[in-house]
Amino acid sequence: MRRVEAERKFLLSRTVETFFSILLLVPFVASLLFGRLVQSIGYFIYVFTDRFIDIYERIVRQELSNGLRKLLKLHLVLHSFFGHFLKFYNLVPLWDKALHFFGSFIIACTFCFVLSRDSKYWGALSERLSRFVSFLLANFAGVLWEISEFIADKLFKLNAQRGLDDTMFDLIFNIFGSYFAIRLVEKLFKERRV
Repeated sequence: MRRVEAERKFLLSRTVETFFSILLLVPFVASLLFGRLVQSIGYFIYVFTDRFIDIYERIVRQELSNGLRKLLKLHLVLHSFFGHFLKFYNLVPLWDKALHFFGSFIIACTFCFVLSRDSKYWGALSERLSRFVSFLLANFAGVLWEISEFIADKLFKLNAQRGLDDTMFDLIFNIFGSYFAIRLVEKLFKERRV
């Protein structure tokens, strides 16, 4: 009975991941068909990032938890398919801020997971140090994201950054998201020790 249940969970997990991957491919293929080269490049980056999760696990020989894998993929789908392709960034007032919060939350959780376990390339950091470094790396990822939006705006005459207030609020939401992730991970570490 347990084996059947485990197989069912595995099949459901794979189905969800495949569905997310298909949702990431739809905007990429559509932008290619409509001859939108700049958008195609952006959507390709999301598709590659989706595959990078698997590449990372193989190179480093460190599996991410199923929950983290799905949350990372969900964030890509929310950003790419819903945010850009279905234009939720324009239609839903706080979509951008919610994704900055959620994205930095997921990135911080992922770094905590990665840095607190042994891998092929690095030893596990202490729980406290892994949380601190994860907070910094998640916010650094947010800064890099804002820089990439700035560069894309200048090169391709886009409007990803809608002024200084938009950029600063994005960075603030990144800080809040990564902070809450670190607090959650700290709580989980404490519960695991008890």
